[in-house]
Amino acid sequence: MTLPLSPKQLEFILNSTARWNLAHGSVRAGKTVATLFRFMQAAKECPDSKIFIVGHTFDTAYRNVIRLLMESSELAVFRPFCSWSGKKLYYFDKIITVLGAKDEGAIGNFQGDTHSCTYCDEITLYPESIIEMINSRLSKSHSMGFASMNPKHPTHIVKQWIDRAEAGDKGYYSLHFTVQDNPYLPREYIENLKNTSSGMFFKRNYLGIWCL
Repeated sequence: MTLPLSPKQLEFILNSTARWNLAHGSVRAGKTVATLFRFMQAAKECPDSKIFIVGHTFDTAYRNVIRLLMESSELAVFRPFCSWSGKKLYYFDKIITVLGAKDEGAIGNFQGDTHSCTYCDEITLYPESIIEMINSRLSKSHSMGFASMNPKHPTHIVKQWIDRAEAGDKGYYSLHFTVQDNPYLPREYIENLKNTSSGMFFKRNYLGIWCL
């Protein structure tokens, strides 16, 4: 079966073997499918069920991740092995817990847990204290984190991880995506995004640049 994955998505899937694996860049570039595909591979290989999917809220985690997994053609290979209980995702013999990370009050969702495999949808929307908490939970030798994001300010904690990846730190892997990397987007959409964005929004949403 040939999956309709883009070359940039395949590049991420094949190379994301670090402790933290980060897909960042412009909107609608295919980051979520790439990171989720690789996360599902890693979850199947995980030796336990200390596996988590994190979203800005529980509801956004469902809409952006669970529903995509259940409906997307790119991820159809995993669907026969998944079932959703309304609170947890069952995948082969694994139980995947879904959590929200909207504000400082959500930090209790993460305290005390060990994470073997974690997926973070739009991680730059979380408070940095929760990002740091999730990072501290990836404490096993086999622990892996996967995250998709649109860029924020250039001193953001995740941008520091991306800089470490680009400097050769083997604990981090990052890949930059642009809208041109998604071959399934209509040209009209790309041109409209280009022509109707300006300033910071053009740099972040179209070019995928971390900027003020």
